[in-house]
Formats: sequence, C-alpha cells, structure tokens
Amino acid sequence: MSLTRPVSLLTVLLLAVAAAAIPHSPAVAAPACPTNGIPFTSTLSNGKVKIGRLDPATGASGTACGVVDFTPELTLEATIPRANLAFAPLSVPIDKLGLIDVPVRIKPASDFTGPVTFGADGIHISLSGEVVAEADVLLNTCTIGPFRTSLTTDQSGSLTGAPFAGTDPANLTGKLVGNEGAIPRANRTWRCPIIIADIFDAITGLPSPSGESWLTFDGALTLSPAGAAALRG
Repeated sequence: MSLTRPVSLLTVLLLAVAAAAIPHSPAVAAPACPTNGIPFTSTLSNGKVKIGRLDPATGASGTACGVVDFTPELTLEATIPRANLAFAPLSVPIDKLGLIDVPVRIKPASDFTGPVTFGADGIHISLSGEVVAEADVLLNTCTIGPFRTSLTTDQSGSLTGAPFAGTDPANLTGKLVGNEGAIPRANRTWRCPIIIADIFDAITGLPSPSGESWLTFDGALTLSPAGAAALRG
C-alpha cells in the first residue's frame, strides 16, 4: 500500500503529539576505546542532516574513538568500531515552518573504516559503514536500513569537507561530509505497520536516491604527539 495524496497537516500534528509519548531506553555507556594501533578520539558538532525531501535537521552531534593502523599494502587505514561511534538523537522538522519535529536516532550497524592520508593541508580521512535510523511515528517506531553511508574530509557528491589540521595534535579540526548514499524506505514490521510506514515515507520522500540526502559535521580530532609522529612516518 502506498500514499499518493499529500499528507494533511492533521496527520503531521498527530505524528508530533504521538512521538512525545514514546518511552526510550536509558543510554548505555560505550565500551573502552580500542588500543591495537594508533588511537584517536573525535567529536562531531554543528551537524546538519538532510533526509529525503525534508528540510535539514540542525545541531547534530556525535562522538567516536578508534585506531589507525597499517594495511598489508603499507597504507594507513582508520577503524572506528561500531560500539565506539555514537550520534546524539535528532529532531527532524517535518513541516516547512520548522514547528513540528519527529525524534530520529541514527545508530551504527557496522564498524566504520577507510583510508587515511597526509597532505600539505592536513590529515585526509574517508570513512564508510552502515547505519540504521529509527523514527518515532504515531506511537510506533519505524526503522530505515541498514544502509551504507560515508563521512569524508574530501569531496562527496556535491559537498566538500576540510582535512583535519592544526599545530596541536590534541586539537585538530576539520569538516566531514557525506552526500553519496541512497536511503531506502521505512521497513514494514510489527513495530511499523504498512499504513504507518506509508505515512512516514510520504512525509519524508523515501526512498531517497543517491545525492538527495546528506550530512555534514564540524570535526575535532585528538591524537597524542607520539601518535601524530608515528602517522607521519
């Protein structure tokens, strides 16, 4: 079943009211950061996340820790274990005035990995992995994915990031962007019946083709001085 008519304002209001009534599990502390390589920590802030045809959600943030190590080909690769990557919950606007939001949680569904290179302008990183998005809709929880997404300091689709740079390896700053992944429609499950999923997809414009949805973050990267020296070789 699919919806072809525009979703009414009443439906949008019902989504917002119902979302506030859904209980959430308490947060669980992340396990210790890995140490089997050159460790790093990172914070993501001032993020924007655009899903389908909705206006971007602002104020997105997250934390990560992982390691950089050499591959068998003697190139550098970063790994952030799934358990050590966390995004703060989002309030995604579902009306053009930005007055009504739906709570959305983005959760990693795999480790994030990718190459690390050094340039005259700083440290270039490209990470990719799978995530699942959860949205509270009319007393139901709809999931999207898992689907593959990426974050890079370089170019992704129409967006361009900025490499991590700075004079202090404990305070490197850069910009991460992602604009290449497609987002599927909401999963039809007992927690998200067909009619609810159809409403959600009609509001968001899912499925979303590659290049329509995107995310950006300001990033802060922390390395120890010894770790920075080791990475430079």
